[in-house]
Amino acid sequence: MRPGGACGFPADPALDPGEAPVFWRPEIAPAVVVRLAPAPADSPQAVSLIGVAAEQREAEEGLHLRLAHGPQVFLPAGVDRAAPMAAVLPLDERFSVRLAAAARLYRNLMSGALSPDRLRAQRRLRFKRMLRALDGRGTGASYRDIAVHILGTDVADTAAWRTSSSRDVAIRLCRGGARLMRGGYLMLLRRRP
Repeated sequence: MRPGGACGFPADPALDPGEAPVFWRPEIAPAVVVRLAPAPADSPQAVSLIGVAAEQREAEEGLHLRLAHGPQVFLPAGVDRAAPMAAVLPLDERFSVRLAAAARLYRNLMSGALSPDRLRAQRRLRFKRMLRALDGRGTGASYRDIAVHILGTDVADTAAWRTSSSRDVAIRLCRGGARLMRGGYLMLLRRRP
């Protein structure tokens, strides 16, 4: 903890996740971050990043840019932001994920349009419920309490509760939340959109 009792978070936890200035590394989040390099001389139509609104963070390895409309790019040290750019896509097991991210970045740079949300509403709701269930378990809530508060279930009879599908759902939500906490959330950053 910092002096005065405040925690040292990399981003203000009170901010909405879309507003938090989080910068991902390309090797951690290939579905989000596109590594750029100067375009070959025979690419006269290549796009530069001049005039593109972005938050930036400089690091030893290079410049991280979080564009105003969502995608992130990484420029290795010494690469001029004004130069025409090319995406660097290693031919590895994440190639198709990187290719999709580069295509989204190109569309966004050309049109200025926001990328569509990659998580369906139903999946987003499930993630929210998993995290709420995880928080509940962390404060000592029972599976029954979680079913009541998150799912809106009310099973008064103990025998009926033991065979209730709401009990199974509450248990799965808690287990899913625990998997996310142990690093499963990183899969969201690595999957193909």
